[in-house]
Amino acid sequence: MIQLKEIDKYIESRFQRVFILKGIHLTIKEGEFITLMGPSGAGKSTLLNILGLLDEDYEGEYFFGERNIRLMRDRDRSNLHKGEFGYIFQAYHLIDELTVYENIETPLLYRNVSSGERKSIIADLLDRFNMVAKKDLFPAQLSGGQQQLVGIARAIAGKPRVLLADEPTGNLHSAQAKEIMEIFKELHAEGTTIIQATHARENADFGTRLITLVDGRIETDEAIAS
Repeated sequence: MIQLKEIDKYIESRFQRVFILKGIHLTIKEGEFITLMGPSGAGKSTLLNILGLLDEDYEGEYFFGERNIRLMRDRDRSNLHKGEFGYIFQAYHLIDELTVYENIETPLLYRNVSSGERKSIIADLLDRFNMVAKKDLFPAQLSGGQQQLVGIARAIAGKPRVLLADEPTGNLHSAQAKEIMEIFKELHAEGTTIIQATHARENADFGTRLITLVDGRIETDEAIAS
């Protein structure tokens, strides 16, 4: 489904290149549940951004199916990003001017989902995350944990083929965190490809494969026993 070949990402300093990612070779099959782990600064978020088509400033090749991302037109790449990917950001990235309801609705509008279906999907998500009473509030009126839940609801609303999650449970208490991971498990069972970056080893146990990054390189890549 996804193949990365010889991906390098670096910053040019005055005296040398500082590599954030170096020589990344990675093949991801449809339906996998992959966890990226490693110390802070290892390149986990950078790799997620490249996989999610949010960062184009790198060297190497990226194939999504048969399509070479580097050779696609901007419009086609944007449509691929909006149509196939859901992204849970560590810093929420909610739209301040939109309510909880409207934030969750955003990816459904991109996918031209009908009004009636949008209402049904959003009602289900608001209920699932116990956010019905907060649907008309704005992000600034929510706690960090509540904003994270809205971000997760928004990411899964459009049922993306690929769900990318950067520290998805980092701002949640343990009960909420386990609930989110159970939802990921359900999505994975339904066929969603999931790639998460996390420091929480217990989150990795919900997945099928664990990749450890150290200093921008893949150090280990192993299957997780179910």
